[in-house]
Amino acid sequence: MNQPIDIRPLEEADFSRFIDIQREALASAPELFGSDYDWFESLSLLSIEQRFEKYQNFPSNYLLGAFTSSGSIVGMIGFSCESHLAKLRHRGKVWGLYVSTEMRRQGLASRLLETVIETARDVMGCEQIQLSVSKHNEASYALYLRLGFVVYGTDIHAMKIEDGYVDEYLMVKFLR
Repeated sequence: MNQPIDIRPLEEADFSRFIDIQREALASAPELFGSDYDWFESLSLLSIEQRFEKYQNFPSNYLLGAFTSSGSIVGMIGFSCESHLAKLRHRGKVWGLYVSTEMRRQGLASRLLETVIETARDVMGCEQIQLSVSKHNEASYALYLRLGFVVYGTDIHAMKIEDGYVDEYLMVKFLR
């Protein structure tokens, strides 16, 4: 990597930076996310704040950010685990992986995902992590395979974009 990157859970003070990277992600890669740019822009600031606060519960529900030394956020990933439910606390879910275009191909997505995996396994005691990835997202799919995720199904027509559909691979990584 060309510059040092700090990876940490997003905090309340990161709210405006979260909005910036969320907008960037939804605008630049609409086929990769369940949310869309127009929907996000239609939300009130209070609604966005409430959604952001929902993921301020490290280590069970959080957003992890990658920050440059100047404080810019250049990557993010979400993690959720229903740790309060005895029958579901053994598994977590990864979502929303995004790295800014100028920071790609530097191993940042791997670092983000590896940090989530380590926290899920070592702090949360999760036995597995699940995720879904668009069949068109070859780079992320290859990353997930490289880090030990396997496909266990396909969600046909998982999203509808304009006049077409996007299928998603359902993937899992067993941690124990």
